Amino acid sequence: TAWTAAHPELVAAVVGAGKPVFCEKPLAVDLAAARALVDTVDDAGVINQVGLVLRASPAFRWLKEQVAAPGAGDPMTMVFRDDQYLPTRGMYDSTWRGDPVLAGSGTLLEHSIHDLDLIEWIMGRVTAVTALTAHHHGIDGIEDQASVLLRTADDAHVLLSSTWHDITSRPSQRHVEVFCTDVALRVEGDWLGPVRRQHADGGDETGEPDAPAGNPDADFIAAVRESRPAQPDFRTALRAHELADAVYRSAAAGGTPVDV
Repeated sequence: TAWTAAHPELVAAVVGAGKPVFCEKPLAVDLAAARALVDTVDDAGVINQVGLVLRASPAFRWLKEQVAAPGAGDPMTMVFRDDQYLPTRGMYDSTWRGDPVLAGSGTLLEHSIHDLDLIEWIMGRVTAVTALTAHHHGIDGIEDQASVLLRTADDAHVLLSSTWHDITSRPSQRHVEVFCTDVALRVEGDWLGPVRRQHADGGDETGEPDAPAGNPDADFIAAVRESRPAQPDFRTALRAHELADAVYRSAAAGGTPVDV
C-alpha cells in the first residue's frame, strides 16, 4: 500500500473523479489530517470505507457478541497485548514505516489503530486515556512500545500493550482477555482464535469462534453496487484517530490522563 502521508493526495484524486474510495488504515499521519480527509469525502458525497479489517475477524466478532450477551454481566476489564516484529523488515519490508514523515509515528498509530478501534467497538465509549511510549530501536519519531490505560464511560478499564520487536518468527500476534462480572473471555490470534469462555457457573469452553468471517473488500464492492453507505467509513475510523491523538498527548506529558 501507499505510505500514510500519501493518503490525502490519493483520496482527493479519487473523490475528485466522483468515485467511491477505500482507504487503508490509518487514514492519515495525525488527527488534523484525518479530520480533513473525513471532510473531503463528506463534501464529495462519495461512498467510502476504511481498512479496519479486524471488525470482520470471527474471533473479535465472537468477543463482541460475548461481552454484550445478557449473561455476561458488566464489562470490567480488558487486557490487550499486540506485538509484531518491526515492519521495516521481513515479509512487511516497508522501510517507509521507519520514517515519521511518511508514517506519522510508530506502533500505536501504524499498527494498533486496529486495537483502539476494537477496544471501543467491544468495550464501549472511551472517556479517558493514560499512556507512555518508548523508542528502544532509536528511530526518531517512531515509537516501538506504547502502554495505554483506557477508561470507558461505564468505568471498565482496558490495558493495551503495543510492541514492535526484533523476533522475526513472530509476525502480528494479538492476545486479548476480557473479564465481565459473570464471564471470562480470551482470544488468541487475529482471526480464528482459539477462543475460550469461562462462566460463573463453572462452564469452560475452548475452540474456534462460531461467529462468521466478514469480507471487507466484498462488502465495499456490494455497497458501491447497491449505492449505499459502506462500513466502517471514514467518520467511523476518525474516532480511533481521536483516541490515538489522546494517547500521544498523554505520553508527551509523561502519562498525564487525557479526557476524550
